[in-house]
Amino acid sequence: MSNKDPESLFILSLDSPHSTLVTTGGKGHNLSVLSRNGSFPVPNGFCVTVAAYRDFVASGGLREEIEGALSLLNGKGDDDVEGGDKDINVEEISTQIRSAFQTRTLSQSLQSQIATALLNHFPNNSESNNTFLAVRSSATCEDMPDASFAGQHDTYLNVSPDPDNVCRHIIDCFSSLFTPRAIIYRQTNSINHLDAGMAVVVQAMVQSRCSGVLFTANPVNGRRNETVLEVIPGLGEALVSGLTEPDRYIVKRGEEIRIKDQRIGKKAKAIQSVEGGGVQEVVDTTGEGTAVLTEDQVKDLVVLGQQVSALFENTPQDIEFAISKEGITYVVQSRPITTLFPLPNVPPEPLQVFISFNAVQGISAPIFPAGQDALNGPNGLLGGLLRYLSWGRWGNGLLFQRVAGRLYVNATGIMRNSFGRSIYMKLLPLAEPGILAGLEEEIHEPGLEIAGGLNLKLILRLMSIGIVVLPRYILNMMFPDRARKRIYTFFDEVVANVGKEAENVTGLADVIDFKQKTMTGLFPKVLMNFLPCAAPAMHSMMLLMRLSEKLPDAKDQVLTITRGLPHNVTTEMDLKLWKVAKAIQSDDTSHEHIRSVEATMLAKEYLTKRLPGKAQTAIEEFMHEYGMRGLYEIDFGRPRWREEPTPLMQTLKTYIDIDEGNAPDEIFAAGEVAAERSIRNLGMNLGKPWLISFLARRVRALAGVRELPKFTIIRVMGIIRAKLLDEGEKLANMGLIGEATDLFLLYDDELNALAKGDLKNCKALIAQRKEEMTKENGRKRIPRVIASDGFAFFGGVVRKANVKDGDLCGEPVSPGVYEGRIRVVHDPSKTKLSPGEILCCHGTDPSWTPLFLSAGALVMEVGGAMTHGSVVAREYGIPAIVGLECVTEKLTTGQLVRVDGSSGIVEVLEDAETKQDENGVYV
Repeated sequence: MSNKDPESLFILSLDSPHSTLVTTGGKGHNLSVLSRNGSFPVPNGFCVTVAAYRDFVASGGLREEIEGALSLLNGKGDDDVEGGDKDINVEEISTQIRSAFQTRTLSQSLQSQIATALLNHFPNNSESNNTFLAVRSSATCEDMPDASFAGQHDTYLNVSPDPDNVCRHIIDCFSSLFTPRAIIYRQTNSINHLDAGMAVVVQAMVQSRCSGVLFTANPVNGRRNETVLEVIPGLGEALVSGLTEPDRYIVKRGEEIRIKDQRIGKKAKAIQSVEGGGVQEVVDTTGEGTAVLTEDQVKDLVVLGQQVSALFENTPQDIEFAISKEGITYVVQSRPITTLFPLPNVPPEPLQVFISFNAVQGISAPIFPAGQDALNGPNGLLGGLLRYLSWGRWGNGLLFQRVAGRLYVNATGIMRNSFGRSIYMKLLPLAEPGILAGLEEEIHEPGLEIAGGLNLKLILRLMSIGIVVLPRYILNMMFPDRARKRIYTFFDEVVANVGKEAENVTGLADVIDFKQKTMTGLFPKVLMNFLPCAAPAMHSMMLLMRLSEKLPDAKDQVLTITRGLPHNVTTEMDLKLWKVAKAIQSDDTSHEHIRSVEATMLAKEYLTKRLPGKAQTAIEEFMHEYGMRGLYEIDFGRPRWREEPTPLMQTLKTYIDIDEGNAPDEIFAAGEVAAERSIRNLGMNLGKPWLISFLARRVRALAGVRELPKFTIIRVMGIIRAKLLDEGEKLANMGLIGEATDLFLLYDDELNALAKGDLKNCKALIAQRKEEMTKENGRKRIPRVIASDGFAFFGGVVRKANVKDGDLCGEPVSPGVYEGRIRVVHDPSKTKLSPGEILCCHGTDPSWTPLFLSAGALVMEVGGAMTHGSVVAREYGIPAIVGLECVTEKLTTGQLVRVDGSSGIVEVLEDAETKQDENGVYV
């Protein structure tokens, strides 16, 4: 046997050097690593290998039966499998497959090898706790560094060591590769069902006095310096299955081990071994109020956990343990904690805290490497701004962290400054209230104490900015229309100058140099002209809020002033797109074609100029003005509408179905009327009509410029992106890269190396980046706040006390109440929003706002009162709520809900309907 390929062996000892993920699965391999080390008490045993499983499946036509049952899943995604398609019943598929396993027996050869292994590992007198066994499934895709598969497969405890009995349980473990949960999990994660394999671990059963789980990092808040421990009397199955309430400890590790929090559970039920084999559930209230472990035992387990983690290269571990009646602590399982968000690339101490740039921008997806460099570092947009504001002290790359493809801003310095913290905490609710909640939870940790306040350099810098801004602020407050016209003219000149300079830039190295110089100097120029223009509007709005704070529904009345807000480039874009839709509606050929053809095909036809004439002309005119915009457009690496117009076509398909009674331009005009009415009513109710009118006119004249800086930046990015794509085409034609857009998967230093011919394995690097982007695109939860100790805050707005169970509560940002059906949208290029549906999404940027014209209401996971989605929702007069944690998971398409944009509550009225017409509308 020793001469055989290890991957072909059917039995391996638990401490075998041939154990790998391939041969013994995740659980078996991890236990083997522990056993081989010799320092950890792992129950004696062996593994029936993956090779044995594959041999079993290959015999007697079993594989063909599995393939036949699984064929119903072909082409089905996770939504279909989990209930979207009523023709597919995963329970029935699972039952069919597992029944086929039960009709087979193991080969005589394998049965003989198992019997020999039982004799060798468990002679009658070798185990003081008897020879009963634990038989555990160990799949090849479980307990891996990036996929746990926890709880998907079967385990059998206190199994009689009779060979025939053990063989039957091994077959049961084999078949548990096809439990409903395992099938759905693999389907969701695009794992081939037949590529997956199963091994089985056969170990001596620990007749435990108590059992538990130990996490070497806190799985709830992510802190790597906290251990979480749960323990119950008897066997661990009662804990894993949620049968009983355990004792729970949170232990802080540092210079000393300290129990930070403990909760003694009721432990009213337990699972215990039965004499002769099997287990039973028992009721036992004697342990209520009494701790299972002493404080010293808790600390000893924490130390054990750290030793196990160290063995696995300090990867945080989820460890199952059992303490025998003789007091021996056994490790019966260890797997990586796969749900932790990656750490920022800084030392854990001193403590540093970071806030999510992605959350503020409403971007759930990772940012392309070229997009990160366009924003981050000394040659990026934000780096240039910070260097300008700080006289060169900040913005040199240390303020931003790239974590999981997202950008995080280091807020430690601001949080430790009394002046900075005060300003920051007041402004955050306007941008992203969820971030505020995360910071409030973290700032009490040691290391984030106030360490300073206003200093001379800061005072001088603020004064120097104030000297420039204040006179212009006063002038703009007095003459708002002139101020608005001036800033529009100035920003147009900025874009025109960049375009003129770009005409003479050729060659990849020169394009990168041009990009860096342009981006570094752009934001200071934009900001210093924007602030004096926007500040009068913001100040006027704040004064209106303060003056009316004693009136009923004061906030709603003031926010109504911003309905139908003029001079907003994003709103103007949406209304121009509506004009495109009206032009298409007026031409029968164009109308029918746009309505009947899929958005992806329409996009291809537009790019090749094959749309019907009227539609092609109208869309081309729109693209000439707005083609540089696109989904998640602040990411320089993302395609623009002129390159990938599918999202725009999807929106047009919605627009052409809007009837005249709900025409966006009419709704916008009605918003203007409502705003004027609100101004008059506020003036009369407060007895200050002139003052209210003066302030409100400043809001309506200048608040619309809020979107102008980003629009200007996107226009400049569009010019530079076009130049980079030209260089990409040349490199693709030379065979150095696959396609022009591959350049956006490289950082600036890599692009410069490519220009010099020094970038080795360029195509391999690009392929790796594509794989990383695909993986990160699948990450469902992105924390708003992270820290160097691993802390990760995913939550939204803190739940209000008067919210009913089942309802959701967030931050109200646009008043009004609306009842309608939910449409969950992750990507506007792939989902059509029917008129009147409630748009439910992670976040939005300006490319999403055309959808607002057909939406009945808006609910989002991220955002604040002044983020563009909230602003545009108010302008269109649709109720909106932000800061709803995991809203795209808690709500489902088709649910009937009531959105109250004044209270911030989403009330679920009915579950999702299942009937839709040919256009996807629920009927």
